Amino acid sequence: MEMSTETATSPSPEMSSTGPPAGMEAPDMAFNTNNLSAVLFSQSWMPTTIAGYVGSWFFLFFLAIIWRASAASLSKLDAFWAAKNARYSILVNGGQDDHEPTQKDVAQSWRVSVNVPRALLRTIHQGIAYLLMIAVMTMNVGFFFAVLVGFFFGELLFGRVSRAD
Repeated sequence: MEMSTETATSPSPEMSSTGPPAGMEAPDMAFNTNNLSAVLFSQSWMPTTIAGYVGSWFFLFFLAIIWRASAASLSKLDAFWAAKNARYSILVNGGQDDHEPTQKDVAQSWRVSVNVPRALLRTIHQGIAYLLMIAVMTMNVGFFFAVLVGFFFGELLFGRVSRAD
């Protein structure tokens, strides 16, 4: 069985040894400052004016603040649901005479009224996080700083809110 070396060594018209196939250019993986060519989430969300870019910047800024607010709210809701449904809790590490049960020793029972809203809210929270990640992955300096500044102000406003309060 003979194999022709001609087809194995000659490049096809679509492929060249100097780059990717036609139409499949790899994006630059470096930050760019070309603000009017930044695609955010879809081709239809590409600011073509300075006003559009500033609007996108503020959208990302407030989305980052909302993400931090949702994290603080989820923390407070978890503490509220734990206190409200404490009578349905299961003591995991009991039987010791001088041992007062702590939060680590108590497991919450599964309840539809708690776990379904918690799962829904955490899914929304994670969806916001993924949108912010996509914005940062545009490698646009302005969008990157919009998310960072939004995180900063979100932490200033909601960072002190924790489950330990």
